Amino acid sequence: LIQDVIRVAQKLGKETLTTDEYRSAGIYSYTTLRRRFGSWKQVMKKTGLSIEQSNFHVYITNEEYISDIQQVARSLKKDTLFFTEYKELGTYDAGNIPKRFGSWAAALVAAGLHPTGYTVSVTNEELLEEIEQLWIRLGRQPSSTDVREGQSRYGLTTYVRHFGSWRNALVTFVNYVNEDNEQEPIEETVSQKELSDNPIAEIRHKTKRDINLRLRFLVMKRDNFKCCKCGASPAKDPSVELHIDHIKPWSKGGETVMDNLETLCSKCNLGKSDLE
Repeated sequence: LIQDVIRVAQKLGKETLTTDEYRSAGIYSYTTLRRRFGSWKQVMKKTGLSIEQSNFHVYITNEEYISDIQQVARSLKKDTLFFTEYKELGTYDAGNIPKRFGSWAAALVAAGLHPTGYTVSVTNEELLEEIEQLWIRLGRQPSSTDVREGQSRYGLTTYVRHFGSWRNALVTFVNYVNEDNEQEPIEETVSQKELSDNPIAEIRHKTKRDINLRLRFLVMKRDNFKCCKCGASPAKDPSVELHIDHIKPWSKGGETVMDNLETLCSKCNLGKSDLE
């Protein structure tokens, strides 16, 4: 078995061999070799061929990638899988999978799972919100590669179908957030419950309490997509969830404008709520 692997390597002029390369010129089944020696990497060791770490991914077969993707999906009880979920829970280097299969979506299809972007009923507003969330998670402008690798809930073709191209989707988003970022002026009265600390005075607002996508993103961008209290960022820790909160509570007269808003992680925001 070992001599045949060496023969194939010499024939192809290779210092290391992938399973596909051995399969193309070898006498025996590569699965026989893997069963005999435990892994293809062990086969390379036995033959004295290169086992450089940078080349380790070549020893992993498509079947092994697919099996591991399926295992992670089963553990999460899902029929689709985000790239970031596999990156956190998978056995292999997630970055090599799109290279092997052409895209993360293609790898999911090969594993019998739904591509993360298979949803067809989606509005432009929902796609813009997803770009916002993607930008926040990455802490930078997202690229089409990020989408292809499954970072987005929607596939690249969905963005192309709605906006013509990924670049146009980004241009639409940037134009949207750069429009007038102040909330639409209104006359809104605080409820009696919210006036429990000051039941006599009636507070009238010029802005709505809810923070729209445009203003929310601009505040997070100003704050570098980090919590203003503890510095937590989803770009460093994917479990971090960022919120936008009023510095002066809305119930006490604070308006929904840039100067009165700050970025907080869910933990700091909850702690702030407990103190108020």
